[in-house]
Amino acid sequence: MIVSTSVYVAHSDLALAPTIRALPDAEIGVVSDTGTDPVNDGHFFWVEAADFEAFEEALAADHTVASFTPVTEADPRRTYRIEYTDAATLITPPVSAAGGLVLESRSHRDGWKLRLELQDHETMEDLSAFADRNGIRFTVLELRQTEDAAEESGFGLTEPQIEALVNAYRNGYYDDPREITLEGLSELLEISRTAVSGRIRRGSARLIEDVLIDEESIDEE
Repeated sequence: MIVSTSVYVAHSDLALAPTIRALPDAEIGVVSDTGTDPVNDGHFFWVEAADFEAFEEALAADHTVASFTPVTEADPRRTYRIEYTDAATLITPPVSAAGGLVLESRSHRDGWKLRLELQDHETMEDLSAFADRNGIRFTVLELRQTEDAAEESGFGLTEPQIEALVNAYRNGYYDDPREITLEGLSELLEISRTAVSGRIRRGSARLIEDVLIDEESIDEE
């Protein structure tokens, strides 16, 4: 399953958020072929603004910006190389760490609009949980999914769903009383409690739909 989504993220410490708030009419975007990998010192942004002097004054006052340098200029757009301070909060590293792709990043309202491609809904839930833990507003604007046959196995279950269900069964999640909790499974699988719960819930629903409901339909015939 591939999940394509657009999300809006906002936080006072997100990279360049103070500049975006100070100049709401300016448009800012990540230069897509360079990205914003925090391993590198510099990050490249294109900017469209009516007053670049005011834009640079806003950058100079931005507590998430350590330094900036104009790189290219082609009216009405300029490209800047920007370095962050340690105070900058970044949302793209968790996306990359989860195997997702950031296809586009643009300023939006007082934050960023991101176009993402994720492996599954569990990844989306993990990102939402990360945002909650860090006080980041995380709003899904658009969501589409496509099935990837290569990722599915047995009864239409994805590999992560099978892993969660099998480990839940083997470790006594379905026993009475339960021998392992969602928190225990979370630690075992090294994913969030929300992700474990989602995989078990969706995997169980898929099994019921594909096995029990189909068998019931056959019996009725």
